[in-house]
Amino acid sequence: MRDNVSDMLVRIKNGQQAKLFEINLFNPVPKNCLQILNILYKEGYIRGFKKVFIYKKLYIKVLLKYDLNGNSVIKKIIRVSKPGRRIYTSIKSLWKIKSGLGIFIISTPKGILTDNDARILNTGGEIICYII
Repeated sequence: MRDNVSDMLVRIKNGQQAKLFEINLFNPVPKNCLQILNILYKEGYIRGFKKVFIYKKLYIKVLLKYDLNGNSVIKKIIRVSKPGRRIYTSIKSLWKIKSGLGIFIISTPKGILTDNDARILNTGGEIICYII
């Protein structure tokens, strides 16, 4: 069994520690990974992502983001729910990370959302990861 979400998060974390400007993701990329990348782009943690053909294979190129001093925008990216141990929560029992400086990414019945969007829609679900 392969955990594509963990693989994607580790590639992003390792790419930022190595000061890379872009990384390539595996083929085929699952729909939930694309939704997580879309959330990371909307929240300002990455510069973007695009589909690229390399040697007639489809890859996703993720453009990483750094501040003016060259430090990575993502300080920590931690996977919470794993295939061996799923973590579910209601929205009322979900806490704020660093007083609102970080975000949770939650898989809900209404799609993959940030914790702020889940609070607005008043829905809980599986905590995928959190980012500071």
